[in-house]
Amino acid sequence: MILGVAAVLRFAMAPVVAAHVGYLPDVFSYRTIAADLLAGHLTENDLGMPGYPIMILLAGGGGIGQLLADIAFSVLAAWCVARITREITGDALAGLLAALLWAIYPFSIFYAVTGLSETFFVALFLLGFLAYQQGKFTLGSLVMVAAILTRPAIELLTPILILTFALVVHRLSLGRALKHLGIFAAIYVMLMAPWWWHNYEKYGRFVRLNLGSGMVLYSGNYAGNVDGGGVNFSIDVPGYYDIQDLVERDRVLRDAAVRFITENPRRFIELAGLKFMRIWRPWPYAAEYSSAFLSIVSAVSFLPVLLLALAGAFQGARRYGVKLIPIGLFIGYTTAVHMVTIGSLRYRFPMEPFLVILAGAPLAWIVRYLLQGGAPAAATKGQP
Repeated sequence: MILGVAAVLRFAMAPVVAAHVGYLPDVFSYRTIAADLLAGHLTENDLGMPGYPIMILLAGGGGIGQLLADIAFSVLAAWCVARITREITGDALAGLLAALLWAIYPFSIFYAVTGLSETFFVALFLLGFLAYQQGKFTLGSLVMVAAILTRPAIELLTPILILTFALVVHRLSLGRALKHLGIFAAIYVMLMAPWWWHNYEKYGRFVRLNLGSGMVLYSGNYAGNVDGGGVNFSIDVPGYYDIQDLVERDRVLRDAAVRFITENPRRFIELAGLKFMRIWRPWPYAAEYSSAFLSIVSAVSFLPVLLLALAGAFQGARRYGVKLIPIGLFIGYTTAVHMVTIGSLRYRFPMEPFLVILAGAPLAWIVRYLLQGGAPAAATKGQP
């Protein structure tokens, strides 16, 4: 029933969101990459990854097919939230309430119907996380590499997660943990190889992911950055526009950003603080989404989840112990990456299902307390 509610809400809100948000630039970028891949051409976009465009192709190339696929993956994410919560807490009610919370969560609905890659990436990452949690490392690695092909920010984190799940959560031997890491490496090479070949044909050299790292790092770390964002920025690097080699351009921007950081450590720390605030503030920073109505909806939906998640983390640290470490790693890693690069509410979204997961147990306690007329509420493992 909860998954049905999630699907109905997303279908109902799709035309409403489209009418108020319009056509976002990134949507066009994804579909352009999809069209290039379908035609057998080298992609013109140097910043994108092929995962979501391939999904668009499989869904029919855009339009209603893409919307249906995005909604399906958003519903899948709600199912994953329920299963991960129950795996951690052993509480069926906590899992159901977490799924319901994600089903009606405004940000989850928004990203499911806008044609952006967030929903697809989040569903893949949650599915891979659940597989690792259940000890299904090969399946988890297959899904995680697909997630890397969609948004590569988790590439360095994934081997750490594998070792954490293997050694800390499942208490496997070092040999078995390294075996699972080796399987991940083999899957990574196998699935990434076609993209590497595409990039070699395009740039004439090996490019592991895309040419976005220099641009993202520079946009968050240059003299003209005053607020920690990275959307509207100017490139003030001598000779940059004279460089014809796109790979070299990316390297020059990366070097310029590193130089700014090392020469201005105090300013770098100040910007990191601003980026942290941009990521975790309860309402949007961007002017087009900062109306009073959207700010209220954002704050009213996010703040209760955050408070419940903090309560769940405090409670869970004593009750569930090491099971929460992978969640802490992901939230800490993702926050740190965007404190170094650029901060935005959009980059918080992949962390939000894990806040909902943490919120599941305290929410279940509250519901039981209310249903029992104020009597002490205790969860029964595996039972509502």
